[in-house]
Amino acid sequence: MRIGGLASGIDTEHIVSQLISAERMRLDRFLQQEQRAKWRQESFNSINKDMANFILDSRKDLGLNRVSSTGAIMQSSVESFDWVKSATSNNENIVTASASTNALRGTHTVRVDQLADTAKIASAGGLQVNGVLDADLNFTEAGSFQIDSHNGGPVIIEVNVGDSISVLVDAINNSTDASGNHLGLSAAYDSALDQLMIVTKDSGANSLIQITDVGGFAQNRLNLGAAVVGAGVTGQNAEFMFNGELVTSKETNNFSVFGVNLKLQSISTETVNIRVNTNTEGVLDKVVAFVASYNDMIDKITGQLNQEFNREYLPLTNEQKEAMSEGDIELWQEKSKSGMLRNDENLTRMLQSIRSSLYENVSGMSGMFDHITELGITTGNFRDGGKLVIDEIKLREAINDDPEGVIDILFKTADSTLTGAEKTANTGLIQRVYDGMISGMKEIIKQSGTGDESSLFRSVRSNMLIDFVTQHGSISLIDRNIMSINDRVLREERILASREERYWAQFTAMERAISEMNAQSLWLTSQLGIGQ
Repeated sequence: MRIGGLASGIDTEHIVSQLISAERMRLDRFLQQEQRAKWRQESFNSINKDMANFILDSRKDLGLNRVSSTGAIMQSSVESFDWVKSATSNNENIVTASASTNALRGTHTVRVDQLADTAKIASAGGLQVNGVLDADLNFTEAGSFQIDSHNGGPVIIEVNVGDSISVLVDAINNSTDASGNHLGLSAAYDSALDQLMIVTKDSGANSLIQITDVGGFAQNRLNLGAAVVGAGVTGQNAEFMFNGELVTSKETNNFSVFGVNLKLQSISTETVNIRVNTNTEGVLDKVVAFVASYNDMIDKITGQLNQEFNREYLPLTNEQKEAMSEGDIELWQEKSKSGMLRNDENLTRMLQSIRSSLYENVSGMSGMFDHITELGITTGNFRDGGKLVIDEIKLREAINDDPEGVIDILFKTADSTLTGAEKTANTGLIQRVYDGMISGMKEIIKQSGTGDESSLFRSVRSNMLIDFVTQHGSISLIDRNIMSINDRVLREERILASREERYWAQFTAMERAISEMNAQSLWLTSQLGIGQ
């Protein structure tokens, strides 16, 4: 603990604090530089996150992405779009329909002769009556049998005396053979019917349940029957007439024929008409929605580029914050954070690149269109950053005239062997937007890193971070700048600490000298008898 002024009466601590405060100005400048670098990094990361979400959300809305049951993002092809063509059935009790992008327009006929079905076996009942199960549905005797399926086998199923029927059901449901193959079977017991049923999870003629008895337990005690045990049972394929041609190879009731997605509902001698048309309004709605979300994204970017930079509103020091109210601090920081990305060259270059790429012809088109304006879409004023404007009347006409051509110019995929300008020329307009943004995102990642969004960026493109990791060691330019500033801050803090020690040493020496002088003065006074 430092206590000054005991001899001199001077407020040493205040003087030293004032001296150090004057010398802290250089340190404060470094801290302010660090804070602005962090704010700039946050602004970059926020824009990058917005662009990533725009790409993922718009791809999902268009049908280019789908989410699996595990939550993984999987890519789909343009051919799988269900909004380009519409398909209507004149009897949905027999068959319902939808259409993929490549579905042939016109009227198609379907007659359902047989539905695809699973393999299934059921006991004849009487498990409780015959005493195999007691009143609590527990087995009264032990037994076993072997079961196989199309997916794998054999697996021995065993029950012991006192096991409940649910033990048998679970054993079948969870059955896995020696190679780890799940048999793909589902079992259930209905106490009201007193009946055990086993079915395959897959349908079709290849689905199989085969039971081999052990000591007659399956046939005689579980009442599965001689016709089932040993011989096995199989499912069946769907059989139907499509445009007069017999089709028998479909293992499910949901499938696609010439781009028409059919769902067979019931057998009938009636011929059902499936009408496939261009879904003009569906295509129009998707394009309009994409353009709206794209323009929103452009607004966010241009908003950052044009935001006012308040040079005079430096980040507040701790001493300045202590002298201000919470409201004043908030208002000051709002102005201080403004304009972190003003006129940023990476974002500006990205917008210019996307805008110019949209105005280039799409090469290799087989349809009616190869330029964006032929769809009634133009880029607005360059000051808007390349926002798109749609003439819906002209776009609707283009969709009616050549729907496949509209989809092709929007979503055409370049050959994987092409690179650079040639690849861009052979790429559809929407993919050009994505490619332009992804290129911009990569440059921003070099500048500011990934923040907490590495997995998000990899969802956009799996190899997006390869260059950042391999060439830059996952350290961004801003991170390097911040580390450099931190080194300067540490150096300045050591210098200030050293100077503060020196000031205290000087004042301490002064206090000691004054104390000694006072002591001598008292001694002289006492020797001379002054005051006696």
